[in-house]
Amino acid sequence: MADTLVVYYSLEGNVDFLAREIADEMKADLLRLETEKEYPKKGLVKFFHGGKDAISNARPKLKTAIPDLSGYSTIVIGTPVWAGKPAAPINTFLAGKNFSEKKVAVFASSAGGAAEKTFSAIADASSASLFATQSFKNPLTNETSSKEIARMFARKVRGL
Repeated sequence: MADTLVVYYSLEGNVDFLAREIADEMKADLLRLETEKEYPKKGLVKFFHGGKDAISNARPKLKTAIPDLSGYSTIVIGTPVWAGKPAAPINTFLAGKNFSEKKVAVFASSAGGAAEKTFSAIADASSASLFATQSFKNPLTNETSSKEIARMFARKVRGL
């Protein structure tokens, strides 16, 4: 078991791409959150359901088993930005957790602007003081640049 866990939710593959790069660079364990009921991946229905759940701080049931987190000193959380907030499966993961004694870093992927509100929501929900954050815009449209930024973020989290 590594001392770092990269935990993430990805609907369209952007966050998955980033999480794998970050975990690889950090030699970290990787945990992809999957919901029991999948979110739509196309059209207005995708935005309606995802945005509604994000705004209402919904906690969809996960089919992913959450391991014992006590052995991890660093938790890196990855999420798409939905309506300015973390994706709802991240809410489920964070429910009842207190990461005040852990190093917590967050990265987010969006089609638009910055992710500061998303970072704040995760910090509040996890009782953590985030020591590193990174926002990505459509990372799969420029994989080479996104990969380099993801690896730089991972090195920052590791303290290199």
